[in-house]
Amino acid sequence: MVLIRRPRDGALLVSESAGPSGVLFHRPLGGHVEFGERAADTARREFAEEIGQALTGVHRVGVLENIFLWGGATVHEIVIVLSASFADVAAYEIEEQTVRDSPSEPRVIWRAPGAVSPPLYPGGIAALASLEA
Repeated sequence: MVLIRRPRDGALLVSESAGPSGVLFHRPLGGHVEFGERAADTARREFAEEIGQALTGVHRVGVLENIFLWGGATVHEIVIVLSASFADVAAYEIEEQTVRDSPSEPRVIWRAPGAVSPPLYPGGIAALASLEA
C-alpha cells in the first residue's frame, strides 16, 4: 500500500470502493507482493499496471496488521505501508481515474486532508499517513 500526497494541498491518493454491504470506503492503492518480489518493486509494478504511473522515492513507512469481517468471512491482512512520489508531476493534476487492469474496480481519487468520511482503511493508515504529511 502506497501513501502519495498531492504537493499543492496534501490530499491523499485513494481508491473509493464499496464493501459487501454497499458502504463506501477509501483505501490507498497497492497490491499483492509476488513471490521473490520486494515491497518497493511491488509498488512500482502495481502503479504502472493500475494507473500507468511511475513512482520515485519509494520507502517504507510501517507495517499494519488487521483482522476484519468481509462478506461474512474473517480476513487477516498484513500491509506493508510505503510512501512515494509520482515521477511525472502532471500525475498530481489528474482528479479521477479508473484502475486500468480492472475497469469494474473502484475509481481513484484524491482524498482531502482531514476528511473523516467515507472511512479510510485499513485501520491505522490515517496515523501513518499523518506522519508522512
